[in-house]
Amino acid sequence: MIEHLVAGRAAYFHSRRRNLSHDAIERLFRTVRAQVRAASQNLFKLNRVAVEDCLCSAVCFSYERPVGFLDEEADEHERVFGFLMVIEKSDCIAIIKSGLDLPPSFKAAHLGKLLTERLERAIARENAVFEQLRLRNMSTSKLALRSKSFEASDLENSVPLASANRFVAQGYRVRLPEGSYSATPTTGRISARGNPTGYTGLVAWAGAMIDLLDEEDATTAPFIRNFARPLDLDAIPPAVRPTFLAIDVPSLAESLLEADAPLRLVADGEAGLVELARAEIEAVLAALDESFPIRRTAGNLSVRAATGAAEIGRLRIGKTRISLRQLQLPAIADLRVEERAQPLGEDPNALPLARHIDRNDLFTILFSDIALAYIEGSLFRDQTLVGGGEEFLRHLIALPELADATSEKGTYAAGQTQFSEGSVFRIVAEHTAAECDILICDDLGDEWADFIGLSTSPGAIAFYHAKHGARSLGASPFHEAVGQAMKNLGRMTLAAETLPPKFASWAEPYRNGGVETAVSRLMRGGTPEEIEAHIANIRMAPDLSKRVYIVTSSLSRGDVAAAFANAAGGTAPSPHFVQLYWLLTNYFAACTEMGATGYVMCQP
Repeated sequence: MIEHLVAGRAAYFHSRRRNLSHDAIERLFRTVRAQVRAASQNLFKLNRVAVEDCLCSAVCFSYERPVGFLDEEADEHERVFGFLMVIEKSDCIAIIKSGLDLPPSFKAAHLGKLLTERLERAIARENAVFEQLRLRNMSTSKLALRSKSFEASDLENSVPLASANRFVAQGYRVRLPEGSYSATPTTGRISARGNPTGYTGLVAWAGAMIDLLDEEDATTAPFIRNFARPLDLDAIPPAVRPTFLAIDVPSLAESLLEADAPLRLVADGEAGLVELARAEIEAVLAALDESFPIRRTAGNLSVRAATGAAEIGRLRIGKTRISLRQLQLPAIADLRVEERAQPLGEDPNALPLARHIDRNDLFTILFSDIALAYIEGSLFRDQTLVGGGEEFLRHLIALPELADATSEKGTYAAGQTQFSEGSVFRIVAEHTAAECDILICDDLGDEWADFIGLSTSPGAIAFYHAKHGARSLGASPFHEAVGQAMKNLGRMTLAAETLPPKFASWAEPYRNGGVETAVSRLMRGGTPEEIEAHIANIRMAPDLSKRVYIVTSSLSRGDVAAAFANAAGGTAPSPHFVQLYWLLTNYFAACTEMGATGYVMCQP
């Protein structure tokens, strides 16, 4: 009966983890039958039959399944047919199926993940014209655009590539001389547009796809190389080893210390289970905020204390992720993470803090190859880290005055008309936003930014977010400012219906620390009526530009340039610098997605 099979050319391609045998196929088919209800006799069945240069196994039968639009109490079933085909060639296995699925045991024993590079060489070839594209953001931030899709006759002429390196291609359709193909790198699925074909046609097509997957010299289309280059863990060269581990302390702080933090940290006290106070949590986070060396000893990846002496944990590099198998620090011993919404001690999903860090991928791993970084559960190669960081550095603007900053906002006194000397707020007003015709202090309340600046000719809108802190190359000082900047990107339209309450608040003098000053929120630009008219004109300008600035004394452009230069010279940057790099590049990309340009103004 297999000669009557007609199906579309679509298959899931896998690398072969273990060789198949006749017995393995027999066990597979028995398990597939056991997964369904009331299976019939086989309509057809093949066990590793040679078809040209492939081996083909297939089975087809009918079975009962619940009726989709009736609940369980109806106890009604419909009979459907399903088929499963396994095609072997070279080191690949292709799966074609309809209505039946593979058991997990078979997948784990015999099927490996197909490397993204192989699939790209086969489908996203140099002469491919991209017609559809589905992208996922590398950032897990709730404020970032998560995914986006495009469709056109030729996307190379239509897709903006300014922030392409922050997105991973999840799927695409291309037009090639021999036809139209779709591919999903995450699952290894490849399909070809066209009429359904018979049994031998399916096997021949799958074999031809495997031949393309085996072509090591094929060139990938330049267009797809614009996007982020995620790597499978199998792609780590044998000589490359992990060097440092850093815990994502800012993310932990956000989930434990913010006003609406969803989690709490608990420990066993003398009177029973207790929630840790803020000061205690900060002490725990400080103990985690280190760069922990990684050493290979006796075949294990040993995580050492920051001094490099005692072992505090171990890493395991699996097939799909890197796991933190242990993390034994005195500061986190016996601490557990609970959902704050649950009563104390009654969260059924409570986890030890070390396990919470591992399960949520709250760590960064660097390697002896400094272009590699394992961040948020994925491995990436970013040549910017070894290429001098020119593109990154273009977004950093040196402002000498920030080297002398002593506070963020300074002190407050009745009658004062300017922010304190040495405050970052004063520096923004007098230097950073000096070219703005209109400057508004929007700090506190329903703030969109610390300052909003506008230029009338040409039309421009700028949001300024001011921060002060000790000079550092870590990400911690930036998490709050980046979150605030990304959250308010949609406000840069200055929509007319949102402005009346803003003008009401801007009419009041600046108040802070219980003191009402004489600092005007409408710092320059004319009367409220004149400013309102200017905003209306600027908002509608066809050549309107939007800029977002994080103005901070906690970063030096020279320090960043030196870190890139050291990386180019072969010295691995610290994990905290890598975290800073990824945090800020996600901020720059988020601005681009909203039609704005993001900058960091910092010390020289």
